[in-house]
Amino acid sequence: MTASERRLPGVDFPHYASSLGKTKVARVWCEGDREPVEGWKVYYVLHSFGGNRRSYLRHSQSLGSAIPRNVLLVFPESGRRWFINDARGHRYEDYIIRDLIPAVEASFMTKRRPERRIIGGFSMGGAAAIYLGMRYPEIFAGSFSYAGAFYASQRTGDPYSALRGINCMMPTEEEHDRVWGPAGSSVRLEYDPARIIEGSNRLSRKRKIVIEVGVDDFPRVVEQNRRMHAALVHEGFDVAYVEFPGDHNCFCALESLRRCLLRFA
Repeated sequence: MTASERRLPGVDFPHYASSLGKTKVARVWCEGDREPVEGWKVYYVLHSFGGNRRSYLRHSQSLGSAIPRNVLLVFPESGRRWFINDARGHRYEDYIIRDLIPAVEASFMTKRRPERRIIGGFSMGGAAAIYLGMRYPEIFAGSFSYAGAFYASQRTGDPYSALRGINCMMPTEEEHDRVWGPAGSSVRLEYDPARIIEGSNRLSRKRKIVIEVGVDDFPRVVEQNRRMHAALVHEGFDVAYVEFPGDHNCFCALESLRRCLLRFA
């Protein structure tokens, strides 16, 4: 860890992840100097592809004042994996649900009720957060996404090939298929938005969903967010959708996190 990383807010939180068969480390951050009487409200914040538990925090200089005193932010990491149970057997969905949340709630004072949990994220983390919020409405009261990669299950080839070499953070075809498997794979079917929406129940439709995207993002990303919003509205979900100035970067995702802290307060 570099000197600058040691100065980032929050503390590391090591815990054993039986779903992955190893110890994982998340970053936790709160602004309160003591545990609130009513317990922490916990926001699980998922990074973009290739990120880690410190990705958001490198741009967090002004976020502290926006964090309510009763909120605990938890930043897990999956690196170049998605927060799903993927084609290579990496079970990151199970990790979040079965390992991370119980570990946090065993270590920090929080009432174990869905209204005390929110999940959100950026890019692949944003899409995964919405998926998990819909799949587990008994666990999360709401979910939010900035620039979610919602239709990754339908991606073939490399739609970003022309952008390679200009700081494009999107996964290559090999990196993508390593997670999702080939076209028609069971993983692609499992996490196809239409299938997740179809399988959702009445409680899922009542949970608050916030989707944001920057109008200067990759056209494919903007289109995916508009498409996901339309699909959710059509099926009667409680969804707020906003397009802001901005593109596909962590600073814009951090500003989205700030807004969502207020929305879910």
